[in-house]
Amino acid sequence: MDRKKELLIRAYFVLFCFVLYAFLIAFRVVNISVVEGEKWRKKGGQNVKWMQVEAERGNIFDRNGNLLATSLPFFEIRMDLLVPRKDVFINGIDSLSIRLANFFPKGKSASAWKSELVNKRKDGLNDKPGSRYHFIAKNLSYDQVQTLRKYPIFREGRSGGGFIVEKESRRQKPFKEMAARTIGVYDDKKGNKGLEKNFDKFLRGDSEQKLMKKIPPGFWVPVYEPSEIDNAKGDDIVTTLDVHFQDIVHEELLKRLNDFSAEKGCAILMEVSTGAIRAISNLERLKSGDYVERWNHAIATSSEPGSTLKLASALALLESNYADLHTKVDLQGGKKKFFDIWMHDSEPHGKREVTFKDAFILSSNVGMATLTARAFNKKDRREDFVNYYRKFGVTDKTGISIVGEPTPLVKDPIKDKHNWYATTIPWMSHGYEMMMTPLQILAFYNTVANKGRRMQPYLVSEVLRSGSEYKLFKPKTIIESIASSSSIDKVHQMLVETVTRGTGKQVRSSKVEIAGKTGTTKVGYGKDKDSKKYNASFAGYFPANKPKYSLIVIVYKPKGAYYGGVVAGPAFKRIAERVAAKEIDIQEFADLDHIAGMGYQPKNVSGYSRDFQELMAYLQLGFKKRTKSKWVNIDSEQDDIVMKNEKIKKSEVPDVRGMGLRDAIYVLENLGLQVQVNGYGIVHNQSIKPGIKNKGQEIEIFLH
Repeated sequence: MDRKKELLIRAYFVLFCFVLYAFLIAFRVVNISVVEGEKWRKKGGQNVKWMQVEAERGNIFDRNGNLLATSLPFFEIRMDLLVPRKDVFINGIDSLSIRLANFFPKGKSASAWKSELVNKRKDGLNDKPGSRYHFIAKNLSYDQVQTLRKYPIFREGRSGGGFIVEKESRRQKPFKEMAARTIGVYDDKKGNKGLEKNFDKFLRGDSEQKLMKKIPPGFWVPVYEPSEIDNAKGDDIVTTLDVHFQDIVHEELLKRLNDFSAEKGCAILMEVSTGAIRAISNLERLKSGDYVERWNHAIATSSEPGSTLKLASALALLESNYADLHTKVDLQGGKKKFFDIWMHDSEPHGKREVTFKDAFILSSNVGMATLTARAFNKKDRREDFVNYYRKFGVTDKTGISIVGEPTPLVKDPIKDKHNWYATTIPWMSHGYEMMMTPLQILAFYNTVANKGRRMQPYLVSEVLRSGSEYKLFKPKTIIESIASSSSIDKVHQMLVETVTRGTGKQVRSSKVEIAGKTGTTKVGYGKDKDSKKYNASFAGYFPANKPKYSLIVIVYKPKGAYYGGVVAGPAFKRIAERVAAKEIDIQEFADLDHIAGMGYQPKNVSGYSRDFQELMAYLQLGFKKRTKSKWVNIDSEQDDIVMKNEKIKKSEVPDVRGMGLRDAIYVLENLGLQVQVNGYGIVHNQSIKPGIKNKGQEIEIFLH
């Protein structure tokens, strides 16, 4: 056989082998995919499959960008003990065990770690279940995971060291109880609540598919590390809440509840011109005596509003022209019988004939009921009375974006004829035989403050997608005008005078002018004659001359006192003053003539000279300066305002009573004293008497 023929035979043989192998491969592919396809697909699907995974939930912010709710990542570490090669495991197990013992000092010893991991690996090699998903630790932070990732064996990763990372997101509220019930609860098993529920479609985002594999005895783990996948993320929502105002409202409400051991309480601060809710607090008492947010009483709890709703009957009387501010009414000493039921004012006062305005300012139940009954308690006028309430928006929900708001219960003489009595209008005139939530009451006061324009209260201003504006929620006008400007001006005047000389005198402030109305509501009025339980409330707005915020404070079933002006009023006042202190534009609304007319002079105060001089100039108050010292004292015994030297010796504890917090801390700490602070406002007491030798000791100052 010649050389050429031999080469051709060999080439044909090689070609034949390639063709044969190709045919066998093609046959096997067809056989597996077509003939045995269903069997292998079923078997493969049991161990690796695509699974739906929720996106990371979006954040909830206040209007200044402070986090109110966020999803924080926590990690669980497990180990597939069959993955590491024998030499990798043997060479690294001692070091890994020592590192783990040091990393978890309250856990197992190094020898215990080694024994556990070695034995689990042996079990796995002997086909015992559990070794392929062995638990190491949980609730770890990202930084802790990154530290573990550098340890021997673990540093080989998932494929070389069996290092498995499971990620879990948990919902957290950085500010804890503050507005917790309004922000809501994220719990897919028990159901979401609050903003978490109402804006769930934005916060949840789009779910994604993730490739998961099954590890005996039945765990599903990601094929890829969580950090290697960019998880989808839900939208963020920006609320109208202001965490600084929320802190003020929460703290002042909590203080009043503690002072009176009340059952519960709520407070809402709303921006007048927009309806944006800036703060909302709901607290109720546990058996332990602690107060927590468990239910959104401000939005979802209805009760008889009591005297705060005298504002609605007063406005109806003015709009109907059945009464004016100077219309006379006989209070009959504070006790009068309407048909077969006696009505009483909150306390006997002996007054007889007064004006409509004075009856309102005194919060006389008898006076308001007499006028309202005279105007509307006739068969052909009863519907007119209720129609005024409809016109004012009192009968409607506010439309707030929180599930659970009930419709106000306001009787109708036609629809509710079986429950309508001859005494219904007299009792409705001062807020009984009807049910409203605190927010619904506040929405009405906000409307009066807004010169008759009713705004829809709202809690979310925008939705952010990938950090950019996606959806904007603008202020919404519900009713352009609920009453004539003349009637609005008159009830405004009545609300102002309620604070300056009526039942709301305890709310009067030299720092911000307040307009509002007290409410002292007997629980179960007309049902339980022996009931001694009351709800105390105060609703209003500030600054009265140019309203920016409306506010309501309700304290349910206080002990020891129950009048709205005494129990709820001081909280309203403190909130208004502290909010005003943070708002420059509110401070600019101050009526200097009004302040001067009150005979205001700073008394019993000390501080930095230049600050006082600027304040006096702003208030247009004359003063005499009799010292060049930078620390001065205002002499309260003079007819004129006199600045005198405030002596501060380095060797003695100074007298900081009368100083503001900033000045007091500056003086004390510069003298080497360690300062502890209690309260807000002006220093009124200190734990170490002035003149005691300064040894750099700890001093506690008390402000109010």
